[in-house]
Order: sequence, then C-alpha cells, then structure tokens
Amino acid sequence: MRSAFIWIICLLVMASFSVWQFATDRTQLDADFLSLIGQEQERNQDGLSDIDAVRALLRENGRQAILMLSHTTDRDQLEALAEQLKTEISQIAGTESVTLPGQNAGRLEDVRSLYGPYASGLLSDSDRTALANGQAEQLYQRTLQQLYSPASSFTSTTLKLDPFLLMPEFLTGLATKLGPGNDIVTKIDRIYLPLIVSLQNDQSGSHAKNWVDQINRIITDAHQNSPELTIIKTGQIFFAVNEAATAKSDVQTIALIATLGIAIMIGLTFFSVLPLIGAIVVVGSGLIAGATALTAFFGTIHAIALVFGATMIGISIDYALHCLVVPTGKTGPDDRFNAIRSGLGLGLLTSVIGFIALGLSPTSLLLQIAIYSIAGLLSAYCSVKFLLPLFPAREVRTNSPIAAIHNNLMVALSYVVVSARLRLIVAGILIAALPVTAYLVPGHDDIRALGQSNPTLVSDARTISETLGLGGSPAFIRINGKNAQQRLETSEAVRQAISPLIADGKIQGAIALSDFVPSIARQKANRELVRNNLYQPFAPALAEVLQISLNTPDLDAPYLSPDKVGNTLPEVTTLQTGASDIIRLRGVSDGAAVAKVLEPFEEARLISPTETISAQFAEYRYWAYVALGSVLLIALFLASLRYGVQKGIRIFSAPAGAILFALLGGTVLGVSISFFTTMAMFLVFAIGADYVLFLSEGNEGEQATHTQLAVFLSLISSVLAFGLLATSSVPLVSDIGTVIAIGLVGAWFLAFWMTAPNKLTTTTGQAN
Repeated sequence: MRSAFIWIICLLVMASFSVWQFATDRTQLDADFLSLIGQEQERNQDGLSDIDAVRALLRENGRQAILMLSHTTDRDQLEALAEQLKTEISQIAGTESVTLPGQNAGRLEDVRSLYGPYASGLLSDSDRTALANGQAEQLYQRTLQQLYSPASSFTSTTLKLDPFLLMPEFLTGLATKLGPGNDIVTKIDRIYLPLIVSLQNDQSGSHAKNWVDQINRIITDAHQNSPELTIIKTGQIFFAVNEAATAKSDVQTIALIATLGIAIMIGLTFFSVLPLIGAIVVVGSGLIAGATALTAFFGTIHAIALVFGATMIGISIDYALHCLVVPTGKTGPDDRFNAIRSGLGLGLLTSVIGFIALGLSPTSLLLQIAIYSIAGLLSAYCSVKFLLPLFPAREVRTNSPIAAIHNNLMVALSYVVVSARLRLIVAGILIAALPVTAYLVPGHDDIRALGQSNPTLVSDARTISETLGLGGSPAFIRINGKNAQQRLETSEAVRQAISPLIADGKIQGAIALSDFVPSIARQKANRELVRNNLYQPFAPALAEVLQISLNTPDLDAPYLSPDKVGNTLPEVTTLQTGASDIIRLRGVSDGAAVAKVLEPFEEARLISPTETISAQFAEYRYWAYVALGSVLLIALFLASLRYGVQKGIRIFSAPAGAILFALLGGTVLGVSISFFTTMAMFLVFAIGADYVLFLSEGNEGEQATHTQLAVFLSLISSVLAFGLLATSSVPLVSDIGTVIAIGLVGAWFLAFWMTAPNKLTTTTGQAN
C-alpha cells in the first residue's frame, strides 16, 4: 500500500509538471513536420543543409495565401468588391497584410532612390547587348524620344545620375524576370484579380483553423451578396487545415469505435467495470510519464512524436490485461503480478532495448519517440505492479462470449501444431527471409503520397497558377560560394545558362538575387560599356540638348551590394538562405533538363523541396531499419540465452515473422513502405515479442490457459486500436493501420504456434 501511495504521488507530480510546462508555454507543440527533420544532417561548408534551405523557403511560402477574384467585364465592381474583402480580411487575427494590384506603386520613388546612385552600373539585358554589339545610337535616340515625351521620367536627379535613362529599362527588365505578379488579368471575357495575403508567423494548429474558417465565411458571404463573383483560393495553410481536419475526424471516429470495442470486450470477459478502470489507469499512467519525459528534455515537442509515442504506449494495455485475467491466489492480490512477473519483465526489457536502439539514430524526431515510449512503458509496468493489486479481482467468466470464442480457436489451432523440429525449420526460413524481403521491397517515401489533398483545393491551385502565374512549383537553384560576390557571379552565369530553357517554356520564369543586385564585376563591366560605348560618343550631343554638363561614370565609385537593398526591397531576403543564394524557379516542367544545364557549375544545384524532404524521410526509414535489425539481433541473443538456441530461434521467429508478414502483406495490398510504416513495424515487433514471451513464460498448467486468453484479449484490443486505422481516408493513417493489423495477427498466430507443446491440450480436453 505504501508503494502504491508513493507511485500515485509520482504520477500526480508528473501530470502537474506536464500541464505546467504546456500551460506556461515552456514547452511548445509543433505540428510542422519540417521543423524537426534535417537538423542532424552533416552541414555544408556554409553551415546550412539543403533541408534547412527548403524549410526556410517553404516557411516563407507558407506565410502567403492567394485569393483570385473573377467577375464579368465590370472591372470597377470587381475592384470595389476586392477593396471590401481586403478590409474584412485585414481584420482577421493572424493577417499581417493584404495587397491588391497596383498598391505597391508607391515604392517606385524608394526604388529610384536606392538604384539612382548606381544607375550607370545597372543595365537591362537588352541594353547590355545593344552596347556590346555597337548599337549605342539606339539608346541615344531612345533617350531623345523620352526627353520630348509628355510622360517623360526626367527629373533633376535623373539628369544628374542617369541622363541616358538606363535605370527605367533595368527596372522594366527586372519586372519581366519576376514574371506574372500581382496584376489584373482579362481572359475569355472575365476579369481576374489577385488578392495576396501575408500571414503572421504563428499561424498553425487552432490559429490556422480559425483563420481559414473566417476566410471561408467571408468568401461565402461575398458569393451570396454578389452571385456573379467567383472566388477561389490557394496556399499551404488551406491544405494543412483541410488535411488536419480530415485526419482528426477519421482518427476520432476510429478511436471512439476502438474504445467502445475494448470496453465491450472487457465487459463480456469479466462482466465488471473494474477491469476496464484498471486498464485505463495503466494506459493513462504511461501517457502521463511519456509526456513528462518529453517536456523535461525538449523545449519543442513534435506532434508526430506525440502521436507515435501514444501509439507505442498501446502496448501497455497488454500489461494490464495479462494481470487482470490471473485469478487472485490464496496469499493475496500480489499473486496476480507474481504470476506474470517474468513474462512482463522480459517483454518490458525487449521493448526498452528496441526503443533505445531507435533513439540512437541521428534524428531528433526518432529520439523523441524513443524517450516517450520508454518512459511510458516503464510507468505502465509500475502501475501494473503497484496499482492493479488495489483493484478487487474479477474472475473471467467461463461462459463469457470472449472465452468461448477463444476456446474454439484454441481447438482449431491445436490441429496445426507440428513437431518442434519442423517448426524450427520454418523459424529459420522466416528469419532468413526477413532481411531479404526488407532489401527487395521498394521504399516509397514521396511525401505527396502521405496525405489526401482536397481535389477542390488542388484544382483551385492549378487554376490560379495557370491564370495569374502565382503559386506553382517551389523548386529553386542553390548557389554556394566563399563570399557574396562569388555567389552573385555564379548566379549571373547560371541565369544565362538557363535562359534557353525559359525561352523553350521548360521554365516559366526565374528570379535571383543577382537580378536585384548585380555582382561588382558585372556592375564594373556595365560602367565600362556605358562610359566607352555610350558616354564618349553621345554625351557631348546629349549635353548640348539638355544644356548641362554630363559627368562620365567613375569606375572607382562605390558599387551596389546586397546589404544595401534589404530595407527598400525586403523580398530579396527570400533569395538568401544563410551563406547561400537561391534562384527561385517558376513552373519547372523538365527538372532533368535544368539539372543537366547546371552540371558545369560546381557551386550550383537544382533543389526540389518535394524530393529533398522525401530523401530525408528515406534516410529516416534507413535508420529505422537499422534500429529494427539491431533490436532483432539482441532479441535473438537474449532468447537463446534464456531458452536455448533451438527454442530461442523459434521464439525469436514470432516477432521477426510478424514483421515479414507485415512487409509482404502490405506490399500485396499496395501499402507504401515509408518511414511511417517502418515505424509501425516497431510496434508490431514490440507487441509480437510480448505475445511470444508471455506464452513462453506462462505455459504451465492452468496458467497457460490464462496466458493464452490474455494474449487473445491483447490481440483484439490492438486490432481495434490500430487495425481500424486501415479504414481511414488519409493514406498515411490507412497504411499504418494496415501494416499493424497484418503484423499483429501474424504475431499472435506465430507466438502460439512456436511455443505450443508437441502434445497440445486445450481447456476442452482435446489434443492434436
């Protein structure tokens, strides 16, 4: 009783600590799966891995949402409706800014002030080509035409810094490189207007859902007030909220069914609510301890770690069931725990070793899962030892439906038990086949296959991309280099190399930092062209027309550098990641062609966020396989030490064979063998090891009957808890459920078959 009291105090302290950590925001819950992956990668020379660059880019993209409004030919009404929507969206919590077409025009003077002192070194591609090819007279004639034009852009500052009006052409060329942007477009008798929303940084979880709900309400109201108005939307926040809602709905439904099923199962077995309460106490203690361990060691807990950790704690209900089916002995309630002590201890040891192996992989995500699971299982073990003896024992009703089904199954299975020698041969085949199958079964780590994107959102995103040129592929070219100028020079060379692909339509557009800020080498070359080919032959004539003296560009004057443009053009910050520059690409239809063009450039490479993240998860799957293989070898060694080599091989083959069945069955059913399904096989191993160890340790006399029933109850609860996930509409959840269901059924059968005596006698008295 004293030990139970101390353990209850410990649980209360752990629960209070976890609640305090979350309530005071000392521990954050992060749902962004990018935030905890890639941090363990070996750094490049610039200190930033590709996954870091991808994370930064996608995070920036994730802060943008696009609404495309379309109307008939009434442009004025469309713009008025857009202004009204802008006002309403600006008032939503989480909105940082809303931009409509033409509302950035006010920055023109700031841009002129920024670029004005460096105008002679800033040339558009067409002006540079004209000067290099001896066509400077065309630029002079253009200057004269603009001088006498009513819309002339000449000012006193222009006359002094840029008398040949080179900078306006540079800005026009820059706008062309930026491609389609925040402009009003007319197509097929309809007018399309983009409304671009910038979000605050903390839009995730419930904040994101609330924001999306209010946007949907505003769109619905706008449709009702103006039936001719059409609004479609795109942005990562819409996809994230939709997929989270779908997964949450599925999992909640499945959890409700599974909980009811487990409650009914326990009720039909014991005809009492006390065993159900005892099982809840054990599982709850595991969840509390797991959460406490994570909040103690990590400032940020990832949602994936919590979900998988809670799933692994599902093993703990097996511990409770094995204790609950044992009747109370003459000496007191502690007899129930003593009867299962050895099996429970071996099962716990095997599971802990498995999760320790998982935690040794170089990934913070897997480390969190391992710590959660280890702490939770240790807590569940302590609750079975200290708390379950406090519950009055309830005997299994011999006439209960569950017991009757179990007895009939045992009778049927008794006919398939063969000699120990033959089972040893089968065990060897299963063990040998597992690594071969794991090697041959292809992995599918494409993150696009893990979720179920809403068809309407996908269609809307495609329409916005095709109509306005907004959104689309986030692929980019990463430029490395020792310093900023070297990277700018490389970027300019790469920009020139991919220009034929842009002309051929294989890339719809590209924008680089070097477009905003040419390298000093390029600026110097431009100044030389302007001085030698434009000023020297035409400056005297232009000076006579303007009635002022013109200063020849000074090659030693200061040059424009990237650090000088950030305040005026904050968008250039998205073109830098750490000590690397990036060229953002739009509408890449032939990635292989882009990669081939980049082959001569050692410091430039094409990066696809989808491929980069998928490759990261492939590496995680590799480490999960390594950890799984390591723990299987440890389990084989321990089983051989305790039971001898031959019986140890038979016992070890049960969880190994269960994993093999899960791999083969999942492949046959079209399940993608990804990092997540590989993690599900850890659960198959842990539960399968429990099954076979309990049956091996409790196979004598009446205890064998209780142990077999407990394992059967564990199978039912596990299939209800995890197998029902296979019915989910979310591919990732469905794949995990399918793999677990196949593996657990195989684990249950192999555990019984490999541990059964040659002359099996069931409770009905029949023998094989």
